[in-house]
Amino acid sequence: MSPVHDSNAAGSAPPKGDAQVQVRFRTRQSQHAVADTAILVPAKLRRYGLSEIINHLLESEKPIPFNFLIDGKFLQTSLNAYLEANALSTENVLDIEYVQATLPPTEAATFEHDEWISSVEGHPVASLVLTGSYDSQARVWDRSGTCKAVLKGHEGAVKAVAWIPLREATGTKHRFLTGGQDHKIFGWEYTNEAAAATTRIAYECVGHTGSVDALAAHRNGLQFASASYDGSVLIWSTDPTDVEEAEPRKRRKVPGLSSAETGGIALKRAIKRLTGHVGAVSTLTYEQSSDTSAALYTGGWDHSVRIWDVESSTNTATMNCEKVILDMDHSALSKLIVSGHTDNFIRLWDPRADDGLVVKLKFGSHTNWVSSVKWSPTSAYAFASCSYDSTVKVWDIRSTTPLYTLSGGDVAKDEKVFAVDWVGDYIFSGGEDAQLRSFSCNV
Repeated sequence: MSPVHDSNAAGSAPPKGDAQVQVRFRTRQSQHAVADTAILVPAKLRRYGLSEIINHLLESEKPIPFNFLIDGKFLQTSLNAYLEANALSTENVLDIEYVQATLPPTEAATFEHDEWISSVEGHPVASLVLTGSYDSQARVWDRSGTCKAVLKGHEGAVKAVAWIPLREATGTKHRFLTGGQDHKIFGWEYTNEAAAATTRIAYECVGHTGSVDALAAHRNGLQFASASYDGSVLIWSTDPTDVEEAEPRKRRKVPGLSSAETGGIALKRAIKRLTGHVGAVSTLTYEQSSDTSAALYTGGWDHSVRIWDVESSTNTATMNCEKVILDMDHSALSKLIVSGHTDNFIRLWDPRADDGLVVKLKFGSHTNWVSSVKWSPTSAYAFASCSYDSTVKVWDIRSTTPLYTLSGGDVAKDEKVFAVDWVGDYIFSGGEDAQLRSFSCNV
């Protein structure tokens, strides 16, 4: 077969003496498939030139950008440089996978807060976003930027928020959690009726003696977990009726709300306490499975990720690294864990590993602490991160460099970004600039 060259001009040829290499293209995107035949191409080609070849073979009217993978990793150099780096010659046939490149995320909207934003979680179904702030309040937003509810109850910064999945889908009723520096967790009920939105505190969870820094609800909606600066992990029922009797001495009033508005707040006690971490527990996430036996993963200042069998309250495995773990997330698609750290790195873990090497990859690009990480809900490869370096980054685990870097704050002012979430086609972030940012993203 005649060689295909890095040009759309008919009859063009590489300069004399240019090395060529045989490649075989393949893709999992059937709409872009080409013949599975080895062809000769100039070894000097990079991503742009290879894209031109695929477009030529597809006879595309409008050029489509592609990314290219060899041995499961994105090609970030020329083919020649890849051959040299891997001690290969031009006699080798390279199997190259290609995928359509995605457009960079675009900023969709900003939501103004009065104070720093500490935590963000988008609703998985409804077009709502929940935020926690250092002004001791949480807020419910719609995606147009309208604040639907301001939640007053905490006496310190709201450090963690989480939606509780409902077992029966409903368009107007929602439940969620907030945790704060006041050691408290509140369970809330929110009704978004056409006439007016109503919010009430269903219960207060007591048991932590330090700041509540992370919350995670099980996908079955029956339980949730909390992590605290006090070094403990507590497991709670989400049942709003599973509370202590409404005796006056067991109820307390909330600053800013009258007793008529709250009616007092019933107390909830933890059903399990998981102990094992040495020092603060900063993050936790459930295995993304609706199975009641789904594992719980926790991470903290003792540099460990721990795996828990919640039913038996057993720490079944401990995975260690060199630095403090600030945040982590588990992927339902890849079954991997991604974590952010105080050494500015992101680590990729495989909790199923039996070879002793649980940290599979390290990603370096942030220039300050990596405060939050979140997997894409639709891709086994993509995740987002944010950092104290004022940026939000979008990654693909097949590349050691980020796909995109987004503004999460003013770099000149060193505005830290504390939280990131990825729901559907949107990435949300918040931090020191008191702006909840949303980015439209189709990675």
